[in-house]
Amino acid sequence: MPDAVRQNSNNFLSNDRSLLLRYESEDDQSYIVSRTDGARLTIPKNRGVPKPFVDKPPQPLTPAFRLLVADFLGLAPAGLGTIVLAPLAVLWSLAVLLTRPLNQNDRKRVVAVCAIAAVLLALAIPLSELFLARLSS
Repeated sequence: MPDAVRQNSNNFLSNDRSLLLRYESEDDQSYIVSRTDGARLTIPKNRGVPKPFVDKPPQPLTPAFRLLVADFLGLAPAGLGTIVLAPLAVLWSLAVLLTRPLNQNDRKRVVAVCAIAAVLLALAIPLSELFLARLSS
């Protein structure tokens, strides 16, 4: 808001707040109102318009990260979910790496997804072996 309008609006109502405002006219950019004593104020129409929200483009590795979260949760039932989902996360990230042009940060994320999936898989295999050994005995 320009300083002149801000100063004008502060002085406009500072004398007596009990005075009523009267609509005078409007144009494409502002409303014009006046007090009962004749003082006029121009109020911009776009004063409350929020900036439009710009959607971020979808990130190519979002499904791989979701699979990693599911991998981590899959450790709870004896690692069985992780055994299935960890290779899927690796395959998804490698498919993105091979089919889309990625910047340096996304390439690092692909390596991170593969490494985390490998660690989770390394934890899941002994858990599922223990579960299957207990189940068979």
